Amino acid sequence: MIDRKFPDKKLLSIHQWSWDMQPRTYRVVRKVEETPNTTSVYLSSDGDAPLQPFRAGQHLLFRIPGIGERAYALSAFSPKPKTYRITVKHPGRGEETGRAADYWRRQAVNGDVLEACGPAGHFHLPEQLERPLVFITAGVGEAPLAAIAEELAVRAPRHQLRFFHSTVNGSTFALKGKLGSLRGDLPNATWRIWFDRPQPIDRKDKDFDQHGEIVLADLRAFLPDCDCDFYVCGSNGFVARVVAELNTMGIGSLRIHSEQLGRESDDIVDPDERDVLPPVEPRTVHFTRSGTSATWKPEHGTLLEFAEGLGLEASYSCRTGMCGKCAQKVLSGETAKVRETPAKPRPGHQLLCSNIPISDLEIDL
Repeated sequence: MIDRKFPDKKLLSIHQWSWDMQPRTYRVVRKVEETPNTTSVYLSSDGDAPLQPFRAGQHLLFRIPGIGERAYALSAFSPKPKTYRITVKHPGRGEETGRAADYWRRQAVNGDVLEACGPAGHFHLPEQLERPLVFITAGVGEAPLAAIAEELAVRAPRHQLRFFHSTVNGSTFALKGKLGSLRGDLPNATWRIWFDRPQPIDRKDKDFDQHGEIVLADLRAFLPDCDCDFYVCGSNGFVARVVAELNTMGIGSLRIHSEQLGRESDDIVDPDERDVLPPVEPRTVHFTRSGTSATWKPEHGTLLEFAEGLGLEASYSCRTGMCGKCAQKVLSGETAKVRETPAKPRPGHQLLCSNIPISDLEIDL
């Protein structure tokens, strides 16, 4: 969520838009839980009028029933949109109920109609792309910048880009799939991912590149040897710190574009909510129907990735424990979950996309 609660005279003086603009009605058509703490919501026009084109990075101001007005950045781009998408981080344990984020997660259902103004906002690419781009994001800050990267792929796919993103670990990397697909669409882009607290299943140099938080001094080796335009998006504290560090590097304010998405605590995972995995070590896994046996190692990732590496086919849709399609029967042995999953498999079954072996296994696949 963008850190704005309208109406506010000071904020309106910055963005010059409010409910004085003509609001439109939108219908919820789809919800996707990207991770256990992040949901994407797809909206269509509630009527015959087509959706308004927009600049990636802009946002909608919603009037949420019983809560009030909240602004959310659009997290996907199309020059002729059929739907709008926003990506919302859920409240953590112990936080107040009735928040807007909790509304999107628990209350909003397909068919619901909401009012919103926009799209609007000044956090977007310029009309003319004159310099290389550097995106620096943390947490759900990846959402608007993923959309901006999509627009870049449409407008100038060979433009030079450096995309730096920081998150807690693989279980909080909401748009990993989208960013992965953009790598092929932007051949002159460089991507580096930081995990603050990687899980044992998170593989360095494959799932992430650096351990810890983004430190700008470490980025110098990855920056182009010329002037760049910097786009910074994340929690209030993250954005303030990065902008201050850019200023100390001699980056002028005209080269820095930033968007704040909320309090620093919104990017923190409660340690009590994270699963503590038992020690992981090589295990023998036998896939009975295919007659295939092999030794799983931590670098092989989840059981789904391991099976695919052996040439086996397993049904899946989301790969993050949302759809439940990859569930298979475990005939013997034990597994451990690498993430909490909305999908709950039948007794005796486990989601291959979200489990690793902690003993020798037999799986009906």
